[in-house]
Amino acid sequence: MDSEVLDRQTAEVARRLPVGPRLAVIGSTLFWHPQSEETCILLGRSLAGLDGLVLLTGGVKGVGEAVGRSFWAACRERESAPHVFHILPRGCWMLDYGETLFAGSDMGERREILGRLAEVYVAIEGGPGTAQEASAALARSVVVIPVGRSGGHSAVLYERIPRPSFTGDLTWRILGIADVSPTQVAGAVIDVVRAYLKQLKDGI
Repeated sequence: MDSEVLDRQTAEVARRLPVGPRLAVIGSTLFWHPQSEETCILLGRSLAGLDGLVLLTGGVKGVGEAVGRSFWAACRERESAPHVFHILPRGCWMLDYGETLFAGSDMGERREILGRLAEVYVAIEGGPGTAQEASAALARSVVVIPVGRSGGHSAVLYERIPRPSFTGDLTWRILGIADVSPTQVAGAVIDVVRAYLKQLKDGI
């Protein structure tokens, strides 16, 4: 599918999303690192505390589901709108939480579209599919936060992506340290997201 068609489908999905900063979580469909699932659950809960955040997932199990379900549940506990949306190819299943939106005719096209939808991406573990989504996002010069310690393509991204100027060195280093706790990792991701959102709000 050519770029213009992908752009048009991306715009169609974007029109159905609520106003607010968009964060997409990308990564493995199975957990390989022993602490990734706990990290995802903690991250989802923490993201729910960011006002107006729109969370996007690829609608599959593993990283996306763990963060998405945790985010959804935490928003409901807070009695705030749980803005979580799953992007899947046309003809796929609908998830039992959040809202499922359809775009693309297969997973490859869906990955390209998801990589064009958000301002911030968080990558945990991941293989070739994550690489495709991250590549689409990086081509737009948006923020990609790789949890390098989780391994997979996120480890590759962590070595490749320079620390964003708006976040501190220690916060960024935590993402790649093997022996930190899931709480510390989730906290570091949230610190980066908060710093970016502040920059966005300030118009820097």
